[in-house]
Amino acid sequence: MKRIVALITVAAFLTLGCNNTYVVERDEFAKLKQKPDDSDSVTISDEGGTAVAVDESTKIYVRSIGGRRYPVTAFNFDLTDTQLVASDRDTLLMLDGLASYEVDHVSTWKTVGLVGGITAALAGVILGIVLTSGKKTFDD
Repeated sequence: MKRIVALITVAAFLTLGCNNTYVVERDEFAKLKQKPDDSDSVTISDEGGTAVAVDESTKIYVRSIGGRRYPVTAFNFDLTDTQLVASDRDTLLMLDGLASYEVDHVSTWKTVGLVGGITAALAGVILGIVLTSGKKTFDD
């Protein structure tokens, strides 16, 4: 049983991560429809002018006006004047219903900070239990 709990804990830490989300304009997002033949990635700019590299493994999304986030596969969708079509995800969205276009990159430092903080909190709890437990005897 302890091995199962340890395995689940390790898996949770490995999949846990924090992202930097970049909001891009529709015209920049449209550059992600097709990958150029001579490159493995495309660099676009977010609304603040920051350069954001996107490759096939980068997670990209569109957010509806209601706040729902729809995943889109980079270099495998079509963006027309009126709709977004992502056939591999069975997604057809009208552009007038979309609020933003987003690109997520995993943030190494945010992830390290989160995992480090959780580890420190767990160590503190264990140390607190050890220091406040007292000595047990069965001679009474």
